[in-house]
Amino acid sequence: MSHTGAALRVVEVVTRESGIASAHAGWLLGKMGATVTRVVDGSASRAGEAEPAGPISRALVALADGKDSIELSSHAPDVDALLRNADVLLADGSQTLARIIAPIDRLRAEHPRLIIAISTVFGLDGPYARFAGTGLDAQALSAVAWSLGEPGRAPLALPPGIVEHQAGAMLAAGCLMALEARDRAAGVGSGRVVDVALADVLASFVAGNCRLYVHHGLEWKRSGRRASGSGGAYPYMILPCRDGEVCICGRTRDEWNRFVQAMGNPEWASLPRYQDLRAMGKQYPDEVDQLLMPWLAQKTKAELEAIALEYNLIVSPIREFDEVLRTAHFRQRGFFRDLEIAGCEVTVPSLPFRVVESRNDNAPDISSTLLAAGVAAPIVPIVVPATASAPIDPPATAAALPPIIPAPPITPPLRPPASVAAPAAADRPLAGIRVLDFGWVWSAPWVGTMLGELGAEIIKVEHALRPDNLRLAGKVIRDGKVVEGPSKEMSPMFHQINHGKLGITLNAKEPRAVELVKQLAASCDIVIENMSPGSMERTKLGYEALRAVNPRIVMLAMSAAGQSGALSTMRAYAPTMSSFVGMEALVGYPGEQPIGALNFALGDPNASVHALAAVLAALRRARQTGQGCYIDFSQIEALLLTLRPYLIDTQINGSQTKVMGSRHPDFAPHGIYPAAGDDAWLTIAVTQEDQWIALKSIARDASWSRDSRFSSVALRLQHVDDLDAAIAAWTSREPRDALVGKLRAAGIASSPVLSVEEQWRDPHYAARGIRHDVQIPVYGNEGLYAAPWKFSDFAPRIDRCAPRLGEHNQRVFGAMLGLSDEEIAGLQQAGVIA
Repeated sequence: MSHTGAALRVVEVVTRESGIASAHAGWLLGKMGATVTRVVDGSASRAGEAEPAGPISRALVALADGKDSIELSSHAPDVDALLRNADVLLADGSQTLARIIAPIDRLRAEHPRLIIAISTVFGLDGPYARFAGTGLDAQALSAVAWSLGEPGRAPLALPPGIVEHQAGAMLAAGCLMALEARDRAAGVGSGRVVDVALADVLASFVAGNCRLYVHHGLEWKRSGRRASGSGGAYPYMILPCRDGEVCICGRTRDEWNRFVQAMGNPEWASLPRYQDLRAMGKQYPDEVDQLLMPWLAQKTKAELEAIALEYNLIVSPIREFDEVLRTAHFRQRGFFRDLEIAGCEVTVPSLPFRVVESRNDNAPDISSTLLAAGVAAPIVPIVVPATASAPIDPPATAAALPPIIPAPPITPPLRPPASVAAPAAADRPLAGIRVLDFGWVWSAPWVGTMLGELGAEIIKVEHALRPDNLRLAGKVIRDGKVVEGPSKEMSPMFHQINHGKLGITLNAKEPRAVELVKQLAASCDIVIENMSPGSMERTKLGYEALRAVNPRIVMLAMSAAGQSGALSTMRAYAPTMSSFVGMEALVGYPGEQPIGALNFALGDPNASVHALAAVLAALRRARQTGQGCYIDFSQIEALLLTLRPYLIDTQINGSQTKVMGSRHPDFAPHGIYPAAGDDAWLTIAVTQEDQWIALKSIARDASWSRDSRFSSVALRLQHVDDLDAAIAAWTSREPRDALVGKLRAAGIASSPVLSVEEQWRDPHYAARGIRHDVQIPVYGNEGLYAAPWKFSDFAPRIDRCAPRLGEHNQRVFGAMLGLSDEEIAGLQQAGVIA
């Protein structure tokens, strides 16, 4: 078995039912240094059938790169030996695993230290666990689909394969968390099951996305090429330019002023009507669009891209994949590599981060060795005194802010980093790990929050005069009424992304504040930030400065395009990132121009999950070698990684990106169809011939069920327009939930397309335990979503809401760093703790 200092060993089960999720998890672990062996079921070759040559199958070929393979039928003894020596077993679905190897219970009994990681659509338990499902179902059930498309038309979905990469990244991170728990356990077998449901993953993403809307008086629903209500402030939309379309985003007055300056300061922009960004975004965005469009019509995509860099704008063209492939920045960073697929040499993505032990120019990239063999470091136990916490504040009056649930005890200042390994409670496997969080908005802060849900101690650093932007989303609405009170303290999105943390305030421009941060970093395991490249260095808190006080520290730097390369100064929000790498060009109605996915910001949570996997791998290495590292993470690379199927397909077919609606390149029917009633929709996905036979039986009175044009997969794909129209005419007369019930009972993948309010009430999420009730100051009770893992013996936990500004200054600087009340008061008066 694996031990401290040994390389991680992974077995990946490949069957006919396998898809992107477990393959991507294995690819991530393998590219970070694990040895990965694919156990291929003989029936996976689809005997008697031609393999589909579409984007998904080609992506699966790419995901097999660097992995060993053995054929199950002829190497059964080898498989047993593999499992005896493996750390992790990956599979898509427990039933297929049971069919070709063994049931999970038997595997756990025979291999007590094995981590068994399973990805499914609905999870291993819950009300829908026994039903067939696809990524389309997960998008419908999570309310992703509800937010995509044009008002009055069918909801849309992200193309197949993209969201499945999210489950794969979650699966990889879950494996590393389970390994952390196993390796720190005291003399116990400690193998466990990691259960990841794609529907849960997407619901956790929606939990962050929708709160920008529903808690601030906006709707979470289809809004075409604009985010609903402009996401609260103008601009937030896609508009035409001279040779295509461009995505324009802005949240602040400064961003709008720079955009106006880039346009040459037109006279209309100085009028009072165009000074209120919220009114422009919510009340008359189309009017402002008409004022921008003449200027945009004169500019090409390339010109707008250059203007965005010059003026520091959050603007990106809607790019095609051939444009993405020509982007020199990706080659400069070593992100692109060449691979042969289907007899063609194609460009494929690699890991979206570079890892170094030192930021010197000649430091080698060690990202590919994070999970490889290391040199064991001495183990220093962590002792956490029960009396380390400062007293909890007394109960508040009705007019004041209520106290939060007490935080876990704070450890003493000289505590060694947890990367040296220490026992942890069974339900808090990351207890003893300390994280210093300089993150803003979503991508970096959520990394810390997910660690915190499994026991890590997270210290969020803000400046009272420039707090996290999520605190500044505006007035909070509940039941149609403004909730009076300090909106900075009750923003539901801030609490969703930052729950469970300790909160301190510091002015990092003050030298004494820098010294305080270094004191904290000396006992931390991880530092995370997503500021502009160079920001931490300018405040003398870069990696080299922190490494000097703690050589074991792991620092994660998440920027839009990475710390190096021609585009390192790029500023971006999630929609401009997805526009830049080609995702927005895939979303739309077939035969029409793309409309994008502006309501559903995928870039942030996608980056969070992939970065979490990197951090956990680096933490494991730090324990083995005694050396920390610096992770230079590119969020646009992480998003492009998930577009692997379409990036490859474009090169092999030599065609431009085409919008797919909710269709699948290999199967039909596969889409979102109307049901009886107002704005009622359901999914139907047929991926096997017996499902098509079952569907025809249910719709036996419909003429299309007897139409010879639809008698095979190839013919159904050839006549997919007619097929979709015929099925839509049939489903439109049927009640949504009753028809979904019939289809599921017949073994056909089908789900209702839920609004976010329906999603909150759906029995799946209650049964899976992903939603937790938390008290938010003044606002009251709110359901926050935990990270979407279920482990066989523990689960992520939300104990309390996010911190108020500077709420834990006294406790962190006093109990943790040992400052007296007088010293703290003096630093507050001097503007250091501020």
